[in-house]
Amino acid sequence: MPEIRFTADTHPELVRQVTVWLESTGADRTAADVVEGSAELTKDALRLIAASAPAPLADSDLVKGLTELGHRATDASRDLTLASLDGLAQVTDGTLVRRVSEGGAKAAYEMNTKVAKQLLKSILGG
Repeated sequence: MPEIRFTADTHPELVRQVTVWLESTGADRTAADVVEGSAELTKDALRLIAASAPAPLADSDLVKGLTELGHRATDASRDLTLASLDGLAQVTDGTLVRRVSEGGAKAAYEMNTKVAKQLLKSILGG
């Protein structure tokens, strides 16, 4: 199974490494792609944290329950964010973000380039 590892002493360094890796894909990513990818990354992190606990603790109902709760919260946040993008696309008639494709229950969005750059700048603190 393919594996990706990041090693860092601090959270900001880890975020920087993940950001560089994500940017290296070279593919154009929609806002929905970023939301989906972030949700999966968060759930993977929850699994890693739970698995790193000593065996008796990792196998406990408490850790399993907390991990499952984290997964549900992540999925709910993802769904709410995607619904918000859909609402924003409708309210702004596509001038801020617009739906560019739909596959099943998931939609992809395209964001105005200027707005996207400002949003990334505020998220990444740069």
